[in-house]
Amino acid sequence: MTHLVLAGHGSHLNADSSEPFHRLAAALRARGEFDAVTVALWKEEPSLARALDAVTDPDVVVVPVFISTGYFTRTVLPREMRLDGPLTVRGGQRIRYTAPVGTHPRLADVIVERAREAGAGPADALVVLGHGTRRDSSSEKNVYAMADLVARRRIFAECGVAFIDQEPGMLTMLDRFRAPRLFVVPLFIAEGWHVGETIPADLALDGPETRRGGRIVHYTPPVGTHPALADVVCELARESLAAHPPTPHLPPSTLNLEPPAFLGELRIEADRLCGPGEPREALPPDPETIRRRVRLDDAGRYRPLSGARGLPSGWWVPLRDGLTPGAAIEAVYPLATVHLQQQREGTLRIVPLDEVLDRQSGRYEETRLLSQRGRRILRELLCGRCVRTPAWDDSSSGSAALPAAAIPCPEACSVFVALAREAVAWEREGAEPSPPDPSVPFAAFEEPGNEIREAVIAALMAPAPPGVPR
Repeated sequence: MTHLVLAGHGSHLNADSSEPFHRLAAALRARGEFDAVTVALWKEEPSLARALDAVTDPDVVVVPVFISTGYFTRTVLPREMRLDGPLTVRGGQRIRYTAPVGTHPRLADVIVERAREAGAGPADALVVLGHGTRRDSSSEKNVYAMADLVARRRIFAECGVAFIDQEPGMLTMLDRFRAPRLFVVPLFIAEGWHVGETIPADLALDGPETRRGGRIVHYTPPVGTHPALADVVCELARESLAAHPPTPHLPPSTLNLEPPAFLGELRIEADRLCGPGEPREALPPDPETIRRRVRLDDAGRYRPLSGARGLPSGWWVPLRDGLTPGAAIEAVYPLATVHLQQQREGTLRIVPLDEVLDRQSGRYEETRLLSQRGRRILRELLCGRCVRTPAWDDSSSGSAALPAAAIPCPEACSVFVALAREAVAWEREGAEPSPPDPSVPFAAFEEPGNEIREAVIAALMAPAPPGVPR
């Protein structure tokens, strides 16, 4: 039994950031090559740190859906997923960790396909557009490597690179390439902020085709959203399984939890699962449809924290055609049923807040400096908005203290860590609260008017109660 895990970044602010990962997972499931395909994300759920909690298959392959080898693939993913290297043996599982999809030679096929779909031919120039960074040369090297693989095929008159954040910059493309038509292929995973906004704006593009000075610039979608990326993932997984072959194992364990009648804001009936309010809108019995439906609240705002109170109301889904209560709940509250069962069995792995903050690195390293008072304030103001109950809370006695029907939260989430980073600065430098603005996104903690930001700042700046250190 082989379980494929697609590890990606995601976003607290952009609801579309993780969609390519979910589409890719759905496409790979349809192929049937793996027994299960799931997603794990740094900034969304299921989180990198807990996604393997639900994986009981004996053979696992984790494929980083990133463009290059860098900080996230070398540091964050192995740390959060507790991986030792290309092979981790833990609890009867063999967990393989591959190179990122963006480094595999087959990605050159995807780049070529993107250009050809846009109409590129032998007389045209292909420009592989990367982000680039002054902090890590691996990103730059990978862009050059992919452009070189394409250039060797001699399909196009010219083939080269351009970068957003380093030389040669994308603004010099028309000066450096001589062909009358340039086909710019973004070497990015998703249609995110750069691909959808900053690049078109900086290049003053009119859309997929821009005419300028008698020449034409064609701008394609990113490589990461192309269906052929599934071929790259499969090849990486096959290579990893060949390098670390499966060994005989006992069958995987299964979930035997009988879900309660109510869980969070859900109502679980014998033949259907209902969201808050009076059921009016019937959804098809498909986990992906449910997942997309609950990503936005009734006002159309993105919900980066799946357990945040404020599920969209009025929908229900029939439990038929293979859709079990557990699968339907998983689409709304990732890992909820897994953690409920582990709590009841006494096997739930709880990670204290100190450990979560101490393991942070890079721009989040300073979260460990958050005072004990600040941690309590975040626990009250952020976690108080979530249907999950923190089992990691130092003031509790662990999962045994949780109500029977509560969803246990075994460790602080990435939203908590992001808020903690800002709170450290507010404690250190002082801050004045602004009027709350409901239009500010839920997790935009840097932006004045964010409701959680303003509540936290007000609490931090208020005098501490007698006997409570600041």
